Amino acid sequence: MSIEQEIARRKARRRKGRIAAVSVVVAASLVIVSVGVWAWHCQVTEQQGYESELMDALRLVSEADETILQIDAIVDDPFATESEGKRQNVLSSVEQTKQLLVDADGSARNVSEKLSDPSVREVANQTVISITARQGMITQGMQLVETSEDAEEAAKECDAAWQLVLDADAQVREATKLAGRNEVDASKECTLEAKETFSKSLDQLRALQADYPTADVSPLIEYVEKRIEAMDLAVQSDEALTVKNKDEAIAQNDAYNAAEEEAATMAAALPSDPKQLVKDAYFATWAEVIRNYAGQRAAAGTSDAVIRDYLGAQGK
Repeated sequence: MSIEQEIARRKARRRKGRIAAVSVVVAASLVIVSVGVWAWHCQVTEQQGYESELMDALRLVSEADETILQIDAIVDDPFATESEGKRQNVLSSVEQTKQLLVDADGSARNVSEKLSDPSVREVANQTVISITARQGMITQGMQLVETSEDAEEAAKECDAAWQLVLDADAQVREATKLAGRNEVDASKECTLEAKETFSKSLDQLRALQADYPTADVSPLIEYVEKRIEAMDLAVQSDEALTVKNKDEAIAQNDAYNAAEEEAATMAAALPSDPKQLVKDAYFATWAEVIRNYAGQRAAAGTSDAVIRDYLGAQGK
């Protein structure tokens, strides 16, 4: 082989070596790029999974709100007609609602440490705060749900007792008409019926005071006692007329009128709706719990606003 041929052969071998080396470098680059793309894809998929878990947590919170909104309505007006039905619904569902919030809290806390997007991470943090506030609402609210049941029952008892007072008033007016027509015996009988009705009311009011001592219904009791005193005087006046003792009849009638005037003065100081005494006592007794509940509700509302803004911006 000539020198020229040997040189050509060696040049060809070097070219092949360079081409092979370039091929290896290119292949290695492709592997690196592929690994980078795969890592990016995994990260995006992972983040999407965390966001999905956060959305699941928010759905659990929304489900829990079905019970919390009923608690909210009872706290706002425990004496509303529909509160009794809501109270039963809450009592039957509250444990499940607590668990929903526990599950939601676990998910929100889990993703709050793993989300890379600051705005989404803030939503997760606000979700945790909102859940904690809702748990506080349940704790405070259930005290009010349970105690308001006794208060509502007391209000009903007060209402029933006062209805008897109104019934007795109607009987007194009838007795006065009969007396005006000189139907003394009939007037006396009607007055005795009024006294009996007042006495029933008095018994109910005294029982109410014993069963629900936080409400001071003594003004109602004193008023009814004065009305009973007036009825006794009216009966004595009628009895004096029956035996033709005019002076005694006039004296007892004057005493009756004086007692009724005292009763009228007492009535003027009573609330237009006597069961307001029970309501006022309830709100005064549980004022601190009601304030605490309102604070938790405000905290939940603040966090919810942040969450709503984010979801609205994302169109979710």
